[in-house]
Amino acid sequence: MESDLTYLVEQLKHEDNEVRIQACQSLKDSGYSEAIEPLKLMLEDKNKWVRRHATETLLTLTSVEDIIDQLIHLLDDTDPWVRRYACESLAKSADPKSIQPLISRLTDQDYHVRLTACRALTKFGTQDDVDSVIDLLQDENQWIRRQACSTLGHWKSEMAGERLIQILSDESAHVRSAACQALAAIQDTQAVSTLIMLLNDEDISVRTCAIEVLTKIGDASAVEPVIEKLDDESSSVRLAACRAMTVFSDTRACDALLNCLNDDSYLTRQYACRALVESGNDQVAEALVEKLDDEMAEVRSVACQSLLKLQYHQAINPISALLQDEDVFVRRSACKSILNLGEKESLLPLGRLADEEDWWIRQYVFEAMAKLRNPQAVEPLITMLSMEEDHLHQKIEDALIDIQNRVDDEETKNKIKETLNPSETSGIVTGGDPNTSQ
Repeated sequence: MESDLTYLVEQLKHEDNEVRIQACQSLKDSGYSEAIEPLKLMLEDKNKWVRRHATETLLTLTSVEDIIDQLIHLLDDTDPWVRRYACESLAKSADPKSIQPLISRLTDQDYHVRLTACRALTKFGTQDDVDSVIDLLQDENQWIRRQACSTLGHWKSEMAGERLIQILSDESAHVRSAACQALAAIQDTQAVSTLIMLLNDEDISVRTCAIEVLTKIGDASAVEPVIEKLDDESSSVRLAACRAMTVFSDTRACDALLNCLNDDSYLTRQYACRALVESGNDQVAEALVEKLDDEMAEVRSVACQSLLKLQYHQAINPISALLQDEDVFVRRSACKSILNLGEKESLLPLGRLADEEDWWIRQYVFEAMAKLRNPQAVEPLITMLSMEEDHLHQKIEDALIDIQNRVDDEETKNKIKETLNPSETSGIVTGGDPNTSQ
């Protein structure tokens, strides 16, 4: 192994570029820490390809922190690929001394380097030189303008608010979307009027982003324009508008949200169910009951939860039908709703789920049976005693004893006694002495 290392280190000095490159590649991931210093010397090699491979190899043998000075030096390399790779590598370090060298690359002649340096700066929680990033909002390359927006949003730079508002009119939809997202991070209320105009942007992603930003800012003047987007031609825009209405909670959205219950997108139907709880009127409950039969389990589950929030007791029967649903989350939602909506006579069907595999459902079943407290709860509670629910066993036994003390039926009393004291009951049945060992 030592001979291999010695040979490869010697090859790093070979006059042939290809030999030096091959030596770098052979040392990559080799674990030879002794090769680190010779490889550092290769960062000054006259051949750019050697410098590239030496950089890559070094980063497999040591940490960024150990060669941070060399990486900063490589930011001035004549090869743009080397400069770009140095930017990417420095982003992996939290060392603040990388910041100013990276900022200096924001004016690099190669757009890949400018882009990579701007992206790398998002790894640092700093606003040391916001102006340099703001200047990139005028870069000729749309991807750099977009990244500049993202970096400013990451920094939550309030200083950039005005310029970000201006760039909402950028010719690139990618840039307009990124500017929207940056303004969402800053939550600049001065952007509201411009963002409202973007609700009619020709690009779907821009309209969607505008809704999301207006929702985060939470300005009341945006509510009505967002409601209008509930019937947008784009499914993603309608979905964003439905999500927004779960936050804005405005009754003016009720009719449009009711229409969204029949949307082609199940996610839109799902969020419409949630939004209607806050934005609805007397029509809402019956419309939500119909969604208990939706083809998508996620919608059935949310409809069930929404009816619980509305405290719509008339929905108990259709909700009870969901106790046999094929989806566990739907069954779980049905159990919770019945437990909190129903009268005692409505709780009994939950007992059929006493041996359900889902942990949450078993908890709901126990709560329902403990609340029921009559002979009909005995069998489900006994079934649950056989489950590995140590934290529930004592509570189940207490519930059975409570029922035993409440009822007059001797058969029920004996069944509980037999369950809780099997050895004592066994002794009575066989006529033997329970204290006599067999």
